[in-house]
Amino acid sequence: MDPAQLKKNFEEQIASTVKQIGELETNLTKAKEYKIKLEGGLETLNLLEEKPEETAAPVPETPAE
Repeated sequence: MDPAQLKKNFEEQIASTVKQIGELETNLTKAKEYKIKLEGGLETLNLLEEKPEETAAPVPETPAE
């Protein structure tokens, strides 16, 4: 290959790599958002599990005098 062809080849590879990096960054952002949603769902489930225990054995209230 002559230098002009090498230069063109490198430029094409750079453009392709930049495009690939952009796609990977987009997918990474989506994956992070999905992880946050999953953590929120898990936290919600944990809160729901705690709630029935609290209502199953209510603490008797003492009348205020």
